Amino acid sequence: MSAEESDQYLNVGTRLIRRDAAERLTGHTAYTEDIRLPGMLYGVLVQSPVAAGRLRRIDVDRAAALDGVVKVLTAEDVTDRRYGNYVKDQPIFARDRVRFVGEPVALVAATSLAVARRAAGLVEVDIEATTPVVDLREALTSTEVLVHDRDTNVIEDVHISRGDVDAVFHTAHAVVHTEIESHRAHQAYLEPRAVTAAPAPGGFSLIMSTQQPFGVRAQLAELFDLPTGAIEVRVPAIGGGFGGKLHLLFAPQATAMTLATGRPVQIVCSRAEDMATGNPRENSIVRMSSAVDESGRILARRCDVVLDAGAYAMDTPVLTSMAAFYATGPYRIDTLDIRGRAVYTNTCPTGSFRGPSGPQMVYAAEAQIEDIAQQLGLDPAEVRRRNFIGEGDRGPTGELITLRGTTEECMRVVESRLQRWRQADVAPGDHRRRGYGLACAWWSTLGTPSAAAVELHEDGTATLSSGGTEIGTGAISTALPSMVAEELGLRLDRVILKSGGTRDSPYDSGSRGSRTMFATGNATVLAARAVAEQIRNEASRLLEVDPADLVLREGRVEVKGAPETGMTIAEVSASAHLHSGPVVATGRYRAELAPVEGSDLQGARFLRLGEPTFHCHGVEIALDEETGRVDVLNFVAVHDVGRVVNPVGARGQVEGGVVQGIGYALTENLRTNDAGVIVNGNLHDYRLPTIADVPPNIETVFIETNHSHTGPFGAKGLGEPPVILPAAAIGSALRDLLGVQPYHLPLDADRVVLTMAERGSRPAPGSPPSTARPPKPEVGG
Repeated sequence: MSAEESDQYLNVGTRLIRRDAAERLTGHTAYTEDIRLPGMLYGVLVQSPVAAGRLRRIDVDRAAALDGVVKVLTAEDVTDRRYGNYVKDQPIFARDRVRFVGEPVALVAATSLAVARRAAGLVEVDIEATTPVVDLREALTSTEVLVHDRDTNVIEDVHISRGDVDAVFHTAHAVVHTEIESHRAHQAYLEPRAVTAAPAPGGFSLIMSTQQPFGVRAQLAELFDLPTGAIEVRVPAIGGGFGGKLHLLFAPQATAMTLATGRPVQIVCSRAEDMATGNPRENSIVRMSSAVDESGRILARRCDVVLDAGAYAMDTPVLTSMAAFYATGPYRIDTLDIRGRAVYTNTCPTGSFRGPSGPQMVYAAEAQIEDIAQQLGLDPAEVRRRNFIGEGDRGPTGELITLRGTTEECMRVVESRLQRWRQADVAPGDHRRRGYGLACAWWSTLGTPSAAAVELHEDGTATLSSGGTEIGTGAISTALPSMVAEELGLRLDRVILKSGGTRDSPYDSGSRGSRTMFATGNATVLAARAVAEQIRNEASRLLEVDPADLVLREGRVEVKGAPETGMTIAEVSASAHLHSGPVVATGRYRAELAPVEGSDLQGARFLRLGEPTFHCHGVEIALDEETGRVDVLNFVAVHDVGRVVNPVGARGQVEGGVVQGIGYALTENLRTNDAGVIVNGNLHDYRLPTIADVPPNIETVFIETNHSHTGPFGAKGLGEPPVILPAAAIGSALRDLLGVQPYHLPLDADRVVLTMAERGSRPAPGSPPSTARPPKPEVGG
């Protein structure tokens, strides 16, 4: 932001410390598990020990007879309606069949957690185990081992096409092939999933750690056939979400027990339960082929993406469309043939994880660029420059890009850092080899619906009511009140925030999709501007001046050019209450949907970027060739996210995302064995990066010269992009160091050692994959 622009605002663009920081740091924040309701029961789930099988019998008699047990529920006791965000395929309790290890088959409610746990162990579950299908490739082609009663395990099949790809491939200078296989990763939020259900007149209420209370309310209303308004969802503090708390979690089970007993019921996952039944980032296979000319210009692309949905659909239908959309990377490609599929397996259902499908699609698209460059003997950065998408181009679905593309500007900053690092001296005695790499990406800011209410009180303070949930970014707790303060000319501490529930706040689509600052922010600004207009009108009457000549600043309403002529906002608000009524307004926002044209879209659920953002990350790594250990020495993250509303919060978002991305790239891998059992479902064996694994300095650079045309104060979204690039940048650095690209994620020590061992025997980069993995889809139709 320029100095001139900064001078326009008193709050927006200034360094704001999160308003809930002290409460959180001192341990006074209450989470769902901390809240005890009178007469509350403790719920413990009985879960399937096998990945596939037929339920022959469930005997709850011994459990129900235990002193302190109030109720035991199975599928026989609850509705047979199913739920799901896009495909309603999930029962409250397994009915007839189990489909993954950890699937709930019963719920015990008791007066103490210890008794509930003991009773859960007394429930006798007789399952005739059947052969599971846990391998993605096998599930894709199998017609014999089917997870559901369908003729295929393919649950979603998306096709985006434009032009004649075969014709372009036939005449192109070269066709380059890349295939990437990726792994599962858990969101690893610190607060496990937790929910407390309680009876309420005509319905029930929930206290729940969720990113999307209004979405939870809508799905539960449908599942239990109740009016939406009869359900209240309250959200206390959330200890991290990262997309893992967008779903119903175990709210259906807790609700069913509350309705059955008439008492509050709390379910809190253990860490093991959370990692076995959470909804991690999906494993995937991406096959990508591009036709190019001699200069490296990409003329056409064919891509086949296969995502592992696990046992139930969850978010994967829309994630499949997202993966297909991002198959082009931030590059203009006029001729396309992109297919995306989600496939059932007998494994834990997968779901949203910050930047859904982003890391593997960015990795594939950027590895493809480097394969193209190597095959043509060109500089990869130059190939990128010749293909960057920009204003006036059309994206893969035919969306017209109306904002200036800044990926090249981001990359120039990264290139300067890589040059500096290459020239820096290495510490004496450090014999590790260095590698330098970068990755580029674009991403979307969702403009899904949101509303907010702002009320200005007689004393000149304001209350902002937002249905948004604070998930640790500071966007809700701090940035939104700063926008209200800016619009009303108030100090930030004069704005009170009410959020985190469905009862007292208007609708919001949830904290997801990099949308909170953008969409919830827009609704907030619209409400605040309507209140400001009411204040100007009242002050106009009192001061006998035109409303257009009034400004709201530092708690006063003043006449432009004559600051001595004016009144306090409190005086004006008090007068308005007596003269015309309370000073209050609601803002509502839904981004206008840009038209798409020119592409054939079959089954696509994700059609537009909303507001595009552009990014580039660069990294210096050191490799211990004896152990395969990779250390990240330096990292730079450059993001064009429009105007930065709170530099402190934005920097925190980037640094956290980069660390999360490094973990995804190098150490994290949620592993499932052949029996469908997660074998490292704890934070000892599931290797999150620690402070010792991340570089001491993560440089963050914001490009603030490309403001959004529609975002609040020109802001776009930032929540997801920082996590989607690190793996691709580290892969690029390993390629720089080893001379070959690792084509499997994660890039852990075993993978790096294997890559080094295979260097001599691998086909040339960009060559077609082996006959066992052809570039075209294995399954037609």
